[in-house]
Amino acid sequence: MTIVNKIKSFFTTIRSFYPLELIFGNIKYNLVSLLYWFILFAIVSDNYASSFGVPFLFLSPEYLGEVNHWGFILLGFSFGGFSIGFLTYSYIKLGPRYPFLATVSRPFFRFSINNSFIPIVFIIYYCVRMVDFQINEELASTSDVIIYLISTLSGISLFILLSLLYFFPISRNLNIILPIEPNSKNPISSLTNQKDKWYDYFRKDKRRKYYYLGKGWKIFQSRLVSHLHRDVVEQVFAKNRINAFFFELITIVAFVVLGFLRDYKAFEVPAAMSIVMLLTIIHMLYSTITSWFNNWVWPILIFVFFGMSIISVKQDIFRYTSYAFGLNYSSKDKIEYNVNHIKKACTDHSMMTESKEKYILLLDKWKSKQTNEKPKLVILNTSGGGSRSALWTFIVLDHCNKQTKGKLTKNLQMITGASGGMLGASYYRELLYRKNLGLIKENEITAYKSKLSKDLLNKLSFSASTNDLFMRFKTFKYNNYNYTRERGEAFEAHLHENTDGWLEHSLGYYQKPEQNAQIPVMLFAPTIVNDGRRLIMSSQNMSFLNEKKSIQDKAMYENIDYQTFFKGDKPEEIRFSSVIRANATFPVIMPMMSMPTVPEIQLMDAGIRDNHGGKLTIEYLFALNEWIQENTSGVIIVECRDNKRLIYDDKFEQMSLAQKIFVPFLNMVYNFDRRQDYHQEQLLKLCKNSFDFPVDILTFNLRQKREERISLSWRLTKKEKMKIADVINSKENQLVLDQLNELLNN
Repeated sequence: MTIVNKIKSFFTTIRSFYPLELIFGNIKYNLVSLLYWFILFAIVSDNYASSFGVPFLFLSPEYLGEVNHWGFILLGFSFGGFSIGFLTYSYIKLGPRYPFLATVSRPFFRFSINNSFIPIVFIIYYCVRMVDFQINEELASTSDVIIYLISTLSGISLFILLSLLYFFPISRNLNIILPIEPNSKNPISSLTNQKDKWYDYFRKDKRRKYYYLGKGWKIFQSRLVSHLHRDVVEQVFAKNRINAFFFELITIVAFVVLGFLRDYKAFEVPAAMSIVMLLTIIHMLYSTITSWFNNWVWPILIFVFFGMSIISVKQDIFRYTSYAFGLNYSSKDKIEYNVNHIKKACTDHSMMTESKEKYILLLDKWKSKQTNEKPKLVILNTSGGGSRSALWTFIVLDHCNKQTKGKLTKNLQMITGASGGMLGASYYRELLYRKNLGLIKENEITAYKSKLSKDLLNKLSFSASTNDLFMRFKTFKYNNYNYTRERGEAFEAHLHENTDGWLEHSLGYYQKPEQNAQIPVMLFAPTIVNDGRRLIMSSQNMSFLNEKKSIQDKAMYENIDYQTFFKGDKPEEIRFSSVIRANATFPVIMPMMSMPTVPEIQLMDAGIRDNHGGKLTIEYLFALNEWIQENTSGVIIVECRDNKRLIYDDKFEQMSLAQKIFVPFLNMVYNFDRRQDYHQEQLLKLCKNSFDFPVDILTFNLRQKREERISLSWRLTKKEKMKIADVINSKENQLVLDQLNELLNN
């Protein structure tokens, strides 16, 4: 035998190895299934949705409020289900392309063994990543890691065992005696009599023999199947399609049941498990639809989607409303959201005058509690950034207040910002209020930061991946109104659970304490998606901020005061946590909040317009310029930023072809914060010279170097919590603290 023939024989043998052939078969015919595996690999490798903390849900699954072995067992169980779902769909999709399976005992089992390369690689990779994450990020002990590893593998094994009991005993009866079709009428048989062609090596037909993993994990060579009758072969595979259908049905029912039982603690499975189950169901539903409609799948799905979209304009069934709890959505006389009503609300001069007079009384009350004749007025600007910003803002306020001996919070008059930063500020303000009422001691406040840093992502993700996306059948009552449960409600419920229900008040609850200068005023400014305006939400009427909002007598009406616009709908009764959520509604993670208007106002994260509150602060200072100049010695703007304005270790590399294509679009996302910083820095430079009082800007930065990554999510690891707590003691932040002390004392 020549070297060429030997090489040819070698590659022929390699290509005839059935597990390898199935890898190529999946790539060629089963890309949809591989897409789901790609998503899981990307998540576990921390390359997909890492900014939102989704990998943490997989690498450190939480069950019943803590990371334990049960969470890993349940997650492993879902991995097993996803793997069996993949093998089932692959068998339906690829099995008929390999008719020799009809000649072996238990064809589905043999196929699954030979097609298990991808699931096995994923499980191994997940285990490696999980062990590394638990040791380095969660700081888990070796014994805990071993338990987690065993638990994961146990969960996977348990599902596979159940599958063995369901699928494979049925498959034993499929090794039937197959009749033989007359050779003379078989076109494949006729081909065998022809001389081999050069392209035969690249062809895949029924003549090929495969080497497959069979009984006892031994390698067997398949039998020729060109003589088999097509109908009989189809009969073999059809029986397993029926089994697959019932498997899909059971999984879907289990998924729906979880949604029904979400209020019971025991059924609050790890969010990662519900995500995997969702992927499994979508995968299997797609396989079912594909088997019914073949090549018509995508046209039908597109038609259904646009049909649902059209219907949702007139009907609520597909609208998926996320509510602001405490407001009335059943009223037949809803406020119209149109230009005329916006103009009316933004040009009500009597209301503007009244609101400004009341706010000046509030400022006078604040001044009366100061020790200096002309005190420094402190404003807090806090950036969005999920749990990291919430914890960082709390730590900065707590640390600075201690170091200034209470002068910071005494001088703090207004707070604004976005997302997580406003959550942290809200919780600290509530603790400050309770301290002033004598309900807690000042030295106890620091201990509450652990409650703020608890997980907020698990219930949110669980709700999103169970009933929230498909059917919303659970309701609850608040303030005598019925609302549908969805992931926005799940977020608020989890927040109240973590913070002992101390933020479960109405917005109006804080009106008097703010007016009496017991606590600083908070201004929330979620973005109105409909037209890009901002809804200024506060317990106080802030309509005076709309003064001097015109260019050449053409008003822009950028800000809509919430109290004025919803004046007849009891705006003060909205739940305070709903206001926090509206201000922190990051796309995809949480649904846009719908307000009771016609058409519905859709609210989204304040960070879309003003992630650090700088622009709203400037408008605030301009509106109150005269009072501040007469009654204070200047303004101190304290910034709590989760990212430094300018990170000096930025590195820029030559762009690839793909980057040149996609960067113009991705730039809108990646440089979102930076574009706002450029804009606001320029605005501040222009405005500072226009103020009749000094303005000092002090910035506390969390992330100072690019490699100091802390996830933008509602979940933090132990290591991340420690890192956030340590940053306040950095040289740079301590210098800022010294400046703050100096300004407050002088």
